[in-house]
Amino acid sequence: MKRLFLCLGSIFALSFSLFSLSGCSKSVNYSDYVSEYRSEIYLAESEGYILSAFFTDREYPYAHDGVCAKKESLVEIYLTVPDNTKEYTISFISADGTECGGDMSYDSVHARWFYSQSLKAISKTFITFTLTFEKESLTLQANSVKTGNEMTMPEVLNKLTEQKQEFFAGLSDKNFFSGELCVRLVYNEKCYYFIGVTTGEKKMNCFLVDAYTGEILAERTHG
Repeated sequence: MKRLFLCLGSIFALSFSLFSLSGCSKSVNYSDYVSEYRSEIYLAESEGYILSAFFTDREYPYAHDGVCAKKESLVEIYLTVPDNTKEYTISFISADGTECGGDMSYDSVHARWFYSQSLKAISKTFITFTLTFEKESLTLQANSVKTGNEMTMPEVLNKLTEQKQEFFAGLSDKNFFSGELCVRLVYNEKCYYFIGVTTGEKKMNCFLVDAYTGEILAERTHG
């Protein structure tokens, strides 16, 4: 009888331990620890002009230090053109109907033009960009890479923590998470999420996740 009680006690202790471990990770709102979230990507290509636009909420100043700071919203636009000897200006309409844009800067390292500004994300099927160079202009329709079936950021984080319970529980204490998260929408024929988890030791654990199922496709550790 004593052995039975000891056995039952051990099972109960183990169950309580597992419950506590799961409860610890589940009680944390991991979305609060996202220091970078790329939510939208738009692509266009026409007559040798290739345009990519990325909308991101990112902490400022930007630092992978394991601590999530206040974020700002911005758009980053990259443009490859047939003739780099000309100066390029870009314009488009924001989600609230405001005209946006300005002069683009040339990136000699990557042989492309670049423009960015603080701006809330535009969530549409496409954005119309107008390029002006010398006395010419060109209109590019950049289409969203998203189908509408992608998981949201909280959904994909929940799916990741379910698959990596022990890892996230080791960084979590009740309602606190000792790290910062980077969640980037990426595109290569279909959508994926790159998720980076940076700890206070500045070690980053990286996961490539299917944007539609949340399944981890690859993982790697840096630092």
